[in-house]
Amino acid sequence: MTRTAWISTEPVDLPAMLASVDAPAHGAVASFVGQVRDHDPEADGEVVALRYTCHPDAQQFIEAVVTRTVAEHDPEGTTDVAATHRIGDLDVGDLALVVVVGSAHRDLAFTLCRAVVEAIKHELPVWKQQFEVDGSHAWSGMSC
Repeated sequence: MTRTAWISTEPVDLPAMLASVDAPAHGAVASFVGQVRDHDPEADGEVVALRYTCHPDAQQFIEAVVTRTVAEHDPEGTTDVAATHRIGDLDVGDLALVVVVGSAHRDLAFTLCRAVVEAIKHELPVWKQQFEVDGSHAWSGMSC
């Protein structure tokens, strides 16, 4: 089955990602689409944009995280998985993290999709700088 994971500076092509996990054996496709929102608990005001930066080895990290997580939840290797995290400057509404999973059954598709999202969020060395409507900016999520 297909496993792809990448860091991108380009906008996410959601239809292409969904097509990449489409297969005759799959009765379920689960997806997570994380997009830039206009607020954050760590922001003092309205968020108007984000800048994501990453460790130079982030590509290797995301590949390893996805490979390991799939092996943990799908030891038979029956799923197709695609995951991407954008870096660079993003506006409100832009897609930042997308994970799609194709599986024969919905339970595995949902479980694996969530597991991949959580692993990426906790392990990928990507940092978020938020820009607020008043021109101020701050780093978010740096307490972990």
